Amino acid sequence: MSNVTDFETVQEKLLAIQEENIDKLGMPVDIYLQEAEDKSYYATKDKELLVANGLAAEYIDSLPARIGALQYTQSEWKAVSKSKTEMAKQWSEVSENAEKLHRELLHEFRFAYRNDKELKAVVDDIADGNGYADMVQDFSDLCTLGKKHPDFLTAIYFDTAKLDKAAEFADILGPMVSSINGERNENDKPAKEMRDRAYTYLKEAIDQISDFGKFVFWEDEEKLEKYASAYFRKLRKQKEEEDEAAKTL
Repeated sequence: MSNVTDFETVQEKLLAIQEENIDKLGMPVDIYLQEAEDKSYYATKDKELLVANGLAAEYIDSLPARIGALQYTQSEWKAVSKSKTEMAKQWSEVSENAEKLHRELLHEFRFAYRNDKELKAVVDDIADGNGYADMVQDFSDLCTLGKKHPDFLTAIYFDTAKLDKAAEFADILGPMVSSINGERNENDKPAKEMRDRAYTYLKEAIDQISDFGKFVFWEDEEKLEKYASAYFRKLRKQKEEEDEAAKTL
């Protein structure tokens, strides 16, 4: 089966995991997936003996789908994360110019409309508020006001090209702000959460297989090593070497 099919097969089970039971990753996902593939191989070979000692066969049988679901959700999360990173970079490139234009427009509009009570109140209302979402709306409002009442701006030799630039910023910044803020349909599960759910679901099976593997092969050092984590074994070894080196200082 494809990773997408694997995900669809177990999706209901992922969503059924209680939020407080979602595990945090203890190692890089790619390493965890490789260790899961290795344990799937060894557990399939040792299935008869593991099951005979109490391991539920479902944990071994479902491993390919659990692994595929994590691979799929990890890819989805990486795509979303990359998109957000690119959007944040784009935002930083244009936001400085947008903020500068926003300050200039408010300054010039306040002066241009200072003697008209009603229009001055409109400018003051536009200027009220803060934040990027408010700034996006301000650009639209200022552009509309300036084009409806251009004489006041012409009187102070206002550069009318700024109105077109304000309209441009209103068009391009709105979607960028929404993306950065992570606005989603409230019924959608964020990609990272689905990745973490898939990890939790896979970890459930891996933990069971590892525990039973260590129990069954407790006197077989070679097999015992296969049911342990090579990643954590490497970390422990590094820690021991560092501690030993520290003693010689």
